[in-house]
Amino acid sequence: MKPKYIKLICVVLALALTSLACGFGSSGTPKANTENPANTANTEDTANTEIDQWASSASASSEFGVSGWIATQATGAPDTTACGDNASAWASSSTNTVEWIQTGYTTPVHATQVVIYITYNPSYVTNVELVDTNGSYHSVYTAYPKPMDCPAKMIISFPRTSYLVSGIKVTIDLTTLNSWSEIDAVQLTGTLK
Repeated sequence: MKPKYIKLICVVLALALTSLACGFGSSGTPKANTENPANTANTEDTANTEIDQWASSASASSEFGVSGWIATQATGAPDTTACGDNASAWASSSTNTVEWIQTGYTTPVHATQVVIYITYNPSYVTNVELVDTNGSYHSVYTAYPKPMDCPAKMIISFPRTSYLVSGIKVTIDLTTLNSWSEIDAVQLTGTLK
C-alpha cells in the first residue's frame, strides 16, 4: 500500500476513535449533554406549551340516573353526538333548581381556557369557576341564561392564571327552564408554567 494512503487511513481512524470517545462515557453508554443551553430551552418550551385535557373525575349537586346522566358522564372526550336528552351526558335530578357539576383534572395547569360541551338546553350556564390546587374557587364567567344553538361548544378564554388549576365548577340555573340542561364534557387548557 502506498504511504500516503496509510497516512490517510490512520487520520480517519484517529478521528473516528476521538469522536467515539467524546460521545460515550467509560461504560460505553452515551453521555447526557448537560452543558448545552438548548436542553434548558427545550424544557422551558415544553413547560409553556398549552395542554388540553379532559376531566378525569366529576361530582355534581345531583344526578338524574344511576348509570346514565350521572356526573362521570362528563369525564373524558365528548361522546354525545347529537343534541337532545341523552344518557351519555350529565343531567341534574331536578328541572327547576340551580345545580352544579365539578370536574377534576390529572395535571394541574396555569389555565387559559375552558370549553364546555352542552348537548341539551345549552343556554343555562350561569357561572364557571376554576378550582386551584388549594381548593379555592375563582370565577371566570358569570351570565344570565341566554339563547344558544344546540349542541353548544361554550368557549371561555381568559388571561393565564397565576395559580395552578386542578378543577372546574360549572353552575346551571334551571329555574326558568323547567327542563334539563345536559353537559357531555369539560375541557381544560393551560400550561405547566
